[in-house]
Amino acid sequence: MSIKIKSVSQLGQVAMVVRRDQSLDQETAGLLSGCGSTFISRFEHGKESSEIGRVLSLLEQLGVEVKVTVPKNLSPKAHKKLLNLGLIQALSSPPTRAFE
Repeated sequence: MSIKIKSVSQLGQVAMVVRRDQSLDQETAGLLSGCGSTFISRFEHGKESSEIGRVLSLLEQLGVEVKVTVPKNLSPKAHKKLLNLGLIQALSSPPTRAFE
């Protein structure tokens, strides 16, 4: 299932639903992910300043995959940069940008 997330609050709610579905309390999820139960509580309730590394660690432990969709009109230079960083795989041909 794919869910479009627009806020920390929404992402926290997803984490809470998945955690509860796995019959994990916040303390156990915290121990498994290396995050404390206080952090998990604050994140699940939408704390805007939640540390991204800890959020990603928790989501990974819960089996929630995070993906980023980049704009379709990405320049060839930006595409090459992502390729060089190993963040994307090579396409048969790099994207071209149509200019009108």
